[in-house]
Amino acid sequence: MQTAILTNMDCLGAAEASGEELAAVAAAALGETQVELLSASAEEIVFPMFNMTTGGLWRVEGAARTGCGGRSGSIGVARFKAVVKLIQSPVLWKGIDQVPDHLREELPKHYPWRTEAQVYASGLHTAMPDGGRLPELYRTIELDAQRTAIWMEDVAELDGAAWTDARFEDAARLLGRLAGSPAVRECVASVPDASEPRRLGFYLEGPGAGILIPAIRGEDLWLHPAVSAAADTGLIAGLRSLADRAFALVDEIVALPQLPIHGDASPQNLLVEALPAAGGRTAFAVIDWGMYGLGCAGFDLGQLLSGWVNQGAMGGEELYRLEPRCLGAYCEGLAESGTHLDETTVRRGHAASMAILTGLSAVPTQRLAEQDSDELRGFVAGRVQMARFVLDLLASTD
Repeated sequence: MQTAILTNMDCLGAAEASGEELAAVAAAALGETQVELLSASAEEIVFPMFNMTTGGLWRVEGAARTGCGGRSGSIGVARFKAVVKLIQSPVLWKGIDQVPDHLREELPKHYPWRTEAQVYASGLHTAMPDGGRLPELYRTIELDAQRTAIWMEDVAELDGAAWTDARFEDAARLLGRLAGSPAVRECVASVPDASEPRRLGFYLEGPGAGILIPAIRGEDLWLHPAVSAAADTGLIAGLRSLADRAFALVDEIVALPQLPIHGDASPQNLLVEALPAAGGRTAFAVIDWGMYGLGCAGFDLGQLLSGWVNQGAMGGEELYRLEPRCLGAYCEGLAESGTHLDETTVRRGHAASMAILTGLSAVPTQRLAEQDSDELRGFVAGRVQMARFVLDLLASTD
């Protein structure tokens, strides 16, 4: 047996696997019971620093000799790929200094980091409604009391699958079917650290009260050249009013009907796998389940609509057109799963939760230390327009 050639595997840091573990991952990825590992290499995937429970993300690929006890029975060499995700306690987050001292001890309780591993170990992969699936899990490795490495399928997203209005509707319909599914709801009970509605209150007590709300109430944010060029007095007054009523909105959200949610259903986490045939619907591989649990009806629509705007890939004005389409599709999905809620109730949950999670953070304070540029001004303008949409949406449901 030859020694496997390993390249850059130390970039995985704490998630670095042994040769035996790598061979087990390769076998799982190739559908074999046993393989001989020939080579493996790793590269880092850049992810946002503000994701507290993700300690690292990498792509690993390599080659293995098959036919060493697998189903095929014939010897050959095959390529394999996998994604490695290091999940961690939020107390290990690189940006922990942003969290007030008195809240740090509470972080693991309100942001339980094991949720994603628990989701992959639950029955959710079989409960997923038509049009959506979880990536295949290859291996979960408990590193220590505060870190776990998840080795999973490297989903090949379809090239050129643009996010058209129809694509947004297909995604919203899937999220509605997920929220309305009794089988998916049963899976929530099998995930000990599933998200719960009151987490929004802790979000307000932490980054809300510590960073976002003081910035909105102050003057410096609105004097920044990129912000002052996009925000008018009406928008500033609207966001200050939202800051004043934020905790009351959380109380209202918690009192609304609670349904299963993905929790971070941005387009970036809904990987397009197949385009619909005539009259059909898009198929999605759904990733990043760390916020899975219960939330108000319509919760996932906020992330679906804001995802590309947050990234700067879409302007906030697009949301005025997309929101009614997505809301209608989401309600159709609920009904397809056997859950019937009045559209007014769904829209209120969507508006209130999006106001808290997107409205308060829409003006991108984390980028305002950058040198002024046309790119920065365009990005800020798109985010300010999203804030205006969120305020209009909330006002329309008051």
